[in-house]
Amino acid sequence: MERMEIDENYIVRCLSGYETLLEDVRDRIRFLHSNMATTNDVLESLQMKKNYGTAGTSGGGRKKDLGDLLERYEENEERYAEFLKMYIYQLMQEEEALKRVWICYQGLPYRQRAVLKALYVEHKPWKVVRAELRMSHSTLSNNRFSAIQNIRQLYDSDFTDMQIMMYRQPELECRMDEGKQQQISIWDLGVKKP
Repeated sequence: MERMEIDENYIVRCLSGYETLLEDVRDRIRFLHSNMATTNDVLESLQMKKNYGTAGTSGGGRKKDLGDLLERYEENEERYAEFLKMYIYQLMQEEEALKRVWICYQGLPYRQRAVLKALYVEHKPWKVVRAELRMSHSTLSNNRFSAIQNIRQLYDSDFTDMQIMMYRQPELECRMDEGKQQQISIWDLGVKKP
């Protein structure tokens, strides 16, 4: 399936309301399924209510009966089915994009993930996040910017969702490298930087 194009605003929106957005997409899918059932019920009721007394001609000389009505209904049904296919495809793309952005967010190095979590997932004010994470304004801004860019790079990468999840490293999974702590992450695997 082709991936949706995303930008910074989409990422922020996704992080700010992931569960709500995902539930909205699923509600729309459920609506389509119930709507499809309703149109099938209408067709069945039209077939059952065949009234032979209404046969005749319309003003344009066209025969007006249940057969004509069913024919027009079937034409509309075909157009509607095409619309539903396109809409369902868009919804599937949207659901996959939401999930992939969330997975990419989970795959970020701890510091970047902590910044985005505080700002967008927990909706904390900038000043509070600066104080909690003990970062200067520019450091916080740089971490936020890098995290958003890294999500975009991971999203556009050839890594599967499973590969991104496998290499997700919680804050405690660190290694000692030449006397300083360094996180093992998917970035060590060679995500292409622009």
